[in-house]
Amino acid sequence: MIRQQKQQHPQAAHVCSAMLLPAGPTGQPQAFSDDGEPSGTAGKPMLAVLQGSGLVGLCATVVRYYGGVQLGTGGLVRAYSDSVRQALLSAQREFIPIRHQADLCLSYAAFETMQRLWQNRWLIEQQEFDQQVRLTVRIAQSDQQEFEQQFMQTILRLKELQASISWHRNAEQGS
Repeated sequence: MIRQQKQQHPQAAHVCSAMLLPAGPTGQPQAFSDDGEPSGTAGKPMLAVLQGSGLVGLCATVVRYYGGVQLGTGGLVRAYSDSVRQALLSAQREFIPIRHQADLCLSYAAFETMQRLWQNRWLIEQQEFDQQVRLTVRIAQSDQQEFEQQFMQTILRLKELQASISWHRNAEQGS
């Protein structure tokens, strides 16, 4: 996206950027670039605005053409952070739930019972049918507790002895 902005604006003096991605296993990836502006006057203030928004999965670029007026470091910081602030105010927001991955191993009877309970609420990404059923399911973070309760109740009711569930926090969002 940043490269695309630079290609669309070849005469621009600077194409500064900041990026804030969803948290993954190693923390929340973030990056910024001053693209030749004095250090700390563009990308870092832009990133601070993104962090203060409470949103994730964002990338902001600000294209600046030099107009002959020296803004100074304070003016640059205000110009870049205000640009991102204005963009966030007019941006369309979309809620994408955080999803976790569950790896399940269960009997065919438990699988059939769980399928009826799920009623297409959770996305089965992989399934393998052997002596037991192995599933990889993606579940919204907000549904994790309910899913786990249904799984445990089913296992206890059917007296499953070899059923298992393991959770993996996944940085990938959406379904």
